[in-house]
Amino acid sequence: MRTLDLDKERHNLDEVINLARNEPVLLLTSDGREFFISEADDFEKEVDALRASRTFQKFLDERSSCARRIPLEQIEKDIE
Repeated sequence: MRTLDLDKERHNLDEVINLARNEPVLLLTSDGREFFISEADDFEKEVDALRASRTFQKFLDERSSCARRIPLEQIEKDIE
């Protein structure tokens, strides 16, 4: 998986799509939001690739320990 920090360098959409042709791309925005770009034609292939990706597994570990998480109950309350 490739990570692009858009706060550090600019990429046009064609560049991002070309990168995503070879591997999933995680876009980090200046406001702290994250977007995941991946080719959508073969879901099972992508799942297998992500399971085998040490980088992606590390990313998931970091996300699960992130203090910025919002409990589902809070999200549901905010929606109501």
